[in-house]
Amino acid sequence: MFSSKQAVLSCIFIIISVAVVFVHSHSHDESPAYKYSKTANEQYKTKEEKITEPDYDLYMRALGSTLFISVVPFFILFFIPIDGSIEKQPLLKVLLSFASGGLLGDAFLHLIPHALVPNHDETGHSHSHSHSSPDEEHEPHDISVGLGVLGGIITFLVVEKTVRLFSGGHGHSHGNDKKKSEEKTKKGKSKDKKEEINISGYLNLAADFTHNFTDGLAIGASYIAGNNIGFITTVTILLHEIPHEIGDFAILVQSGCSRKKAMFLQLLTAFGAISGTILSIYLQGSNESLVSSLILPFTAGGFIYIATVSVIPELLENSHKLSQSIKEIMALLAGVYMMVIIAQYE
Repeated sequence: MFSSKQAVLSCIFIIISVAVVFVHSHSHDESPAYKYSKTANEQYKTKEEKITEPDYDLYMRALGSTLFISVVPFFILFFIPIDGSIEKQPLLKVLLSFASGGLLGDAFLHLIPHALVPNHDETGHSHSHSHSSPDEEHEPHDISVGLGVLGGIITFLVVEKTVRLFSGGHGHSHGNDKKKSEEKTKKGKSKDKKEEINISGYLNLAADFTHNFTDGLAIGASYIAGNNIGFITTVTILLHEIPHEIGDFAILVQSGCSRKKAMFLQLLTAFGAISGTILSIYLQGSNESLVSSLILPFTAGGFIYIATVSVIPELLENSHKLSQSIKEIMALLAGVYMMVIIAQYE
């Protein structure tokens, strides 16, 4: 039975890899901020393509692509053989490891670079400062992206702290908390853990919603530039979304959601992409500074918080089998590597 699960996951990986090669054949040496850059998109415009058609056609094409990248990963979730049962816990933890690697890779290889490069382009700065003239005055470093990442981490911490305070306050049962947890009844322990994990599940949904919102902004801006770049951006985001949605699905299942509820909640986050697409077209792509300076770093901070505070501690619990630990580490590295591939060919 485990071989069939491996076959399903292998097929998904092959589909993503083939699609990555396809996107690479359409892209050259664009920067990581390519899909958010109006300057980069200008090169794809021709005199015939400069939005001579009615606006509702533009909305239909962009929204069609947005729905496409939302529905395809949703149907793939039907073939992910996990639930909340004890028998599926080893496979669920492997997928949680993959999710953690994907979240960290997404934050450090996609969201933060997308936010940094436009700022450097606008200010004309690079990391290769010359120190030949000691009297030369250097402008202060732009710390807005770093502050945005920290703001996301702190915001998610405050939200989780607030929820725990109002729900009675729960903590992870590590170290010294083990003795306290042993004094509780089994019913009490399962109830506390379910309430505790649900917090991280809903935090992940919030981060996923904002992430989908930025994807929607990218799709809208790309279709303003032209149909070709709109199509390429759609395929690129789809490659990014498939592993990301699989990881989010595993996090929700671990949070206590049933398969049906987890899939439904994942589908609801598609409204973030739809709203981002509509807003991008309505503003005619003029929202790039907002994306690069606020939304992308904030979302990256949320992903870092979820991966390091919510997901990885779950992987450390009951980690006694060497073979299972190796599988989890390999899955985490696979999640990071998947984002490396997409970052290289994006």
